[in-house]
Amino acid sequence: MALIDRVRERTGSDLSDTELQAMIDGILAEISARFGPAGAITVDIGDPGDPHSRRDRSLRLSRPIDTGETITITEIDPRHTGDASAETLLSDDDYRVLHGGHTIERLVGGTNGRDRWAPLVRITYTPSDITGAAREEAVIKLMLVDLSNRGLLKSERAGDYAFTLGDPSQERERILASLTARSGTVLA
Repeated sequence: MALIDRVRERTGSDLSDTELQAMIDGILAEISARFGPAGAITVDIGDPGDPHSRRDRSLRLSRPIDTGETITITEIDPRHTGDASAETLLSDDDYRVLHGGHTIERLVGGTNGRDRWAPLVRITYTPSDITGAAREEAVIKLMLVDLSNRGLLKSERAGDYAFTLGDPSQERERILASLTARSGTVLA
């Protein structure tokens, strides 16, 4: 089921598809700005200007690898030539993923075995920290908060009925923080 249909079903909103999609796009942009894009990413690791980076046996990633998805690792040595012959595409037996996907260790016994990483390493992978399903659930919850916000109304009372609205910015932050807790990332 499309995300807009899930939002409409869970919120009961009578807004047009155009307006709902604009709200969804805004929330997805906010999540991507805060936690990074969904899907595969490419990162370059290493300090080509630092001769000591050749001593690294393992590399640390800020966003953990989803080992169920495709991982492409290319070593670039020497880094400054720009020549395709300086790039080596590693095989699965050239490295191993450790520490819940946060660390990649270089292996000696692989197809392109080396004791240490090249000074520049390009990794394309899908992070496992925030899945598409978790993002969609957060979008739906944030839409519920946004659609239930009644402006400056804090509470209303009519006979035995009473309604008090909490601070929507605190509720939004709580929902976004739940993505952080799910990802294992710590905010300082």
